[in-house]
Amino acid sequence: MSFRKKAGIAVFVLTVCVYLLQPGCLQNNILGCTVSALVFYTLMLTTSGFLLFKNPPQELVDSKGKAVFITGCDSGFGAELACRLDKLGYTVFAGCLMPDREGAQGLKEMTSGRVHIVHMDVTDDWLVRQAVQYVKNNIGDNILWALVNNAGVAVFTEIEWCSVEQYTRIMDVNVIGVVRVTKAFLPLIRPSKGRVVNVASLAGRFTLPAFSAYSMSKKACIAFSDGLRLEMSKFDVKVITIEPGLYRTPISSEEYLIDMNRKSWAETPKDIKNDYGEEYFDAFLQNITQQMKRARPHVHEVTDLMVQAVVTKNPHFRYVPYWMTYLRSELIRYLPTSVTDKYFKAISVKCDVQSKRRESERDSKENGKKEK
Repeated sequence: MSFRKKAGIAVFVLTVCVYLLQPGCLQNNILGCTVSALVFYTLMLTTSGFLLFKNPPQELVDSKGKAVFITGCDSGFGAELACRLDKLGYTVFAGCLMPDREGAQGLKEMTSGRVHIVHMDVTDDWLVRQAVQYVKNNIGDNILWALVNNAGVAVFTEIEWCSVEQYTRIMDVNVIGVVRVTKAFLPLIRPSKGRVVNVASLAGRFTLPAFSAYSMSKKACIAFSDGLRLEMSKFDVKVITIEPGLYRTPISSEEYLIDMNRKSWAETPKDIKNDYGEEYFDAFLQNITQQMKRARPHVHEVTDLMVQAVVTKNPHFRYVPYWMTYLRSELIRYLPTSVTDKYFKAISVKCDVQSKRRESERDSKENGKKEK
């Protein structure tokens, strides 16, 4: 879409906003005016900024002599990005957790000799050091132009049946893993004045029910990226975050969600399970799987922006795939917490906790009488 068309759309949207603003003011409703004005300015700035400046023409860097290291290339975004960059002429070091398995081997078969499969576990200090040494030994006359921290895990379950071990695991991969890999590769990135691309998530901007562990990790990833961006600016190293919403990947599959939650529920203390009840857990499973079914199937929307973050001379600091997701996320960010809480509660599973507790206490008393 041309710049003029985008400008036209922006003007149209602003006209609609002004029209919506009028009723509150005409009725001399001060509160109505205030709310309308807030909505107006939020939509004006967000929509105009997105339509007019989100995707201006970008100058591309020359791929010749440049290498990229990507974590999490066994499947999903990482594997797709490795293929795309290979076709653009980059040397790619594809970090794979299981280099001998089908995912890594399939990637090797689909790509040219410029793609190196590297054993990489972001939670293992020794393997990370080995990966750095492998790059040094095989990069030749190339420079390490970009590091893409893509590896990640997810847990989508309620707090009371999400174990501390699960919280620890997700933070170790999604946060400490990013820190570990970044610190290891920065000495190679700084001389090239390259960039670090961290795959975060919109879940790092706001938290939905059952997303607490995942959101915590992505918020931390974004905070790390913000600090790194400021500190690396003196070396002309760019730091970019990719923040997708829900997409159809292995971690959003119905099979994964059900297996993960059933395992967590089975390990939950009995008294907590009694407070919620099996009916609630079943309803929760149905609700979370239905939410994930609404995940966008167009995975290329994410990899398109990952490619852009690597190959453009002046990338944005932050990319959010799909314009409607971007606008919706900005609206959620600026609405009052009381409003967003009501929205998130409306889409979550309902549970009459007090009723369940009374039922549990009654059952306990009856069991006690029987034992006597």
